[in-house]
Amino acid sequence: MRKDNNKKNEAVKVKFGIFVSALITAAGVFAVMTYLQRQALSDFEKKEVYVAASVIPKGTVIDESNAGEYLALKSVDAGCIPDHASFDPKLTAGLSPVYDISGGTILTDSMFTYPDTVTSEMEEPVMAGFKADDLSKAVSGILRAGDRIDICYVDPETGKGELLCENVYVVSGYDAYGNAISDAGPAVMFNIYLESRDAPVFYEALASGSLYVVRRCG
Repeated sequence: MRKDNNKKNEAVKVKFGIFVSALITAAGVFAVMTYLQRQALSDFEKKEVYVAASVIPKGTVIDESNAGEYLALKSVDAGCIPDHASFDPKLTAGLSPVYDISGGTILTDSMFTYPDTVTSEMEEPVMAGFKADDLSKAVSGILRAGDRIDICYVDPETGKGELLCENVYVVSGYDAYGNAISDAGPAVMFNIYLESRDAPVFYEALASGSLYVVRRCG
């Protein structure tokens, strides 16, 4: 009888040991699965980043007037975001893409540069704007982005004209609805680069209605 009891006790101990081992194994598997699940969820973490809302043509200068047309904030998987992605639209202001950017593309710093060498040749460049209706005289021909103009001022008392700013770069042109104009259609609103010291005089003359521009040839 004693031997039978010992055997039963041993059997119980073995079963209990197996149960404990299985419990520990299950706990370990659960911990591993939980970790893997959390890791998988972290891989699909969402972050907001700026993408091209539509095709951004090469050379188009991004500014306040067209940022809504070309830039859009989108939530994407964190693992899909490239290095130097754009999280702040202000960082692209005044810049233009070095190539055509397809709609939906996540924007990065390396995609943009200053247009040509215009601003690098200036001391303190600022962006100014005007409408064709603000001018006392219309420019001869069609004014486009990339053109160079001379800005002239007519003294309302003497009627004499004088050169206010020369060789000014036209950054962009827009139609009456605020759409950027590239190769087709007349533009009625324009953005230009000015030296900061010339901006106050420019806007004073613009407000007086005595400003006109002349497009430079060549």
